[in-house]
Amino acid sequence: MSSEESNSESTSASRSQQNQDRIKIKAHKLLILKALQENRSPLSLSIEGSDGGFVSIILAIDGENDIIELDELADSAAHQTLLAAKNYRATGWLQGVNIEFSAHITDHQQSQGLTRYHSTLPDTIYQYQRRTGYRTHVSMMSSPEVHLILADNQVVKGRISDISISGALLTVPLGSPIAPGDRISQCIFKAIDKKMIIVEAEVRRLMDTEQSSRTRLGCRFTHVDQTTSQDLQRYAAAVERQNARRR
Repeated sequence: MSSEESNSESTSASRSQQNQDRIKIKAHKLLILKALQENRSPLSLSIEGSDGGFVSIILAIDGENDIIELDELADSAAHQTLLAAKNYRATGWLQGVNIEFSAHITDHQQSQGLTRYHSTLPDTIYQYQRRTGYRTHVSMMSSPEVHLILADNQVVKGRISDISISGALLTVPLGSPIAPGDRISQCIFKAIDKKMIIVEAEVRRLMDTEQSSRTRLGCRFTHVDQTTSQDLQRYAAAVERQNARRR
């Protein structure tokens, strides 16, 4: 096996252990890109036709015209390669989450000796995050109804798709008034033994589903006390036992 193939397998294995999200919704993509811009997060650029990696940052975002403005590359050879190849792949970190996307350069401008590249918005942004707890899949047959009490006291009804002591993947109706960064004051559902579990949560990700009428929410539980943590652990274990009996 070549070194390149070995590295590729290692990368794939690593990502299989991570929580991978494909972000296609424009509003969500803009939120991620703006966070990268505001944090001045360095982006490592891989350019077609070049073996090296080069660093840039997002200078500005034009959401109306679907344009990202990138800072110049200090390496003159990389600059020429980028203008010739146009296609690039960017990777970076945002609050412990690995962000990746591909796009292409449409044009560039020079002002006071500095170059700025204009890029398309990526079609998809990929997020990879290591989970702090094992996620247990909850089948549609046993998925409990969950009531989400939002900060403004609105109520959203959904279902649990998977769960761990650190968070859950929920499905809610498309168009529900909830977005990444929103706080869920109470996430309420009944465990298999009919015990009521109530936990606070924060919406971390919003994802498309195959069903056009549903949206998935990646949520992280917050302010979890020991009793609630034990209840979540018992619930996840009970669901896993159900899954094992069905296999």
